[in-house]
Amino acid sequence: MKKTKSGFTILATLLLVAFTSSYDGPDPAYFKAFGYGSIAVSIGGAPSFDKYNPAQYDYQNGIFYVKAGTERLDLRALLPEGQTYGSMMASLFKAKADLLKDKKKENIYWYAWSSHEYDGTRKYPEWKKGSPHPDYHDKTVWRQPINYEPAKTWISSAAYFDDEDTDFRTDVVNTWLKMAKPGMQLFILNTVGFERWVKEAAYWDYGQGKTVTPLEFVMSDAHYACCILQIK
Repeated sequence: MKKTKSGFTILATLLLVAFTSSYDGPDPAYFKAFGYGSIAVSIGGAPSFDKYNPAQYDYQNGIFYVKAGTERLDLRALLPEGQTYGSMMASLFKAKADLLKDKKKENIYWYAWSSHEYDGTRKYPEWKKGSPHPDYHDKTVWRQPINYEPAKTWISSAAYFDDEDTDFRTDVVNTWLKMAKPGMQLFILNTVGFERWVKEAAYWDYGQGKTVTPLEFVMSDAHYACCILQIK
């Protein structure tokens, strides 16, 4: 049976609550191993909140590695030092104060861009640690909104393979990983943003017989967690 959008939001929220249990923060060893503002990519099962296990990661020179054809990946975002999702959102509101009047909803977002098209054509130059993330408006292989409300005080959250009600398993694991060849990369990002009604771009849709107001997604460029994943 197909899930409703509201059902998806509830399930996604429960996922984050279940795996992010205390907001003193996750095991400090995560930050020591990967740094603040990073995303830990586990190839050894869901990364525990309370205990970092180095055996779950293949991390070299600022890049996470995985074998082609891998059947499971799990992510844990580690926010920039001193930041929570709430403080990141507050900074975005301050920077985009002129757009808040028509705000619809705040979200936490996961993004992933591929270095190559699905036909193997290279799309981006090779990413290295510190590379700027692609434009939010560029085509992604994965884009996932998560409910912001329960996460305002969090400094870490997770995206797990086991959750059948998100698109991570389908879009990244069962699609991108199945076609990816050695040397191909993903740029994965976790940030905050909000939707706003673009009233100045409203138009009359003759097919629907009504005025349509587009939605715009306003994303943070100042505060986010990110990582590079490469096929070996």
